[in-house]
Amino acid sequence: MKQKLSFVRVPLAIAAALALSATTSRAQVNVTATLTDVPASGGVYDYTLTLNNAGPEAVESLWLGWIPGSFNVANPTSAGNTLGWADVLDGSSIQFGGTSGTALHAGNSGVFTFDSTSTPAQFTSGTAGESTAYGVDAAQLSFTLTAGHTEVFAPTVSSAPDQTSTLGLLAVGSLGLLAVSRWIDFSRLNAIAS
Repeated sequence: MKQKLSFVRVPLAIAAALALSATTSRAQVNVTATLTDVPASGGVYDYTLTLNNAGPEAVESLWLGWIPGSFNVANPTSAGNTLGWADVLDGSSIQFGGTSGTALHAGNSGVFTFDSTSTPAQFTSGTAGESTAYGVDAAQLSFTLTAGHTEVFAPTVSSAPDQTSTLGLLAVGSLGLLAVSRWIDFSRLNAIAS
C-alpha cells in the first residue's frame, strides 16, 4: 500500500511545482491603452493616450514609442500627463517616469498627451506606438525588460470625430432652424392679413 502512495505523491509534487512556477512567472504588469488623435496643422497630430492598469502590479513608468530594438514615434513634442510624471523627449520616443508615490495603481487610468508627425494609420498598422510599461518592481525606463514586471503593448487607435463634418452638420441644422422660424413668421403674417 505504501508503494502505491509514493507513486501518487511524485506526480502531485511535480504538478504543484509546475503550478507554482506558472504563478510566479505570469505577468504582474498588465496594461491596455487607447490612443485618440486630432489633426493639427503642418502634418502634426495631437494625441491623447489613456493607459489603463489591469494590475496587479502598479505601473511606475512608461516608455512611449520604445520596445527592444525600436524607437517608433516620429518627432514627438509637447509631452504631458495627468499623473505628475516627468516626461523626457528622447528622439523618436517619450520617457514618462514617476515614483512609487505617483504610480498608476491597478484599476486606475492615466492620461498622456503628445504631438507627433506619426499618422493614425502608422499607429494602427503597428509601425508606430509600440511601447513598454514598467511596474514598480522593474528597473525604471531600462533597456532591459524584467519578466513579469514590464509589458510591451501597442495602443488601440480610436480617431476623434472629424470636426469639419461636425461643424458642417451644425451649420446645416442652424440653417434648417432659421428656415423653419421664417416659415412660421410668414404663416403668422398670412393669418393676420386674411
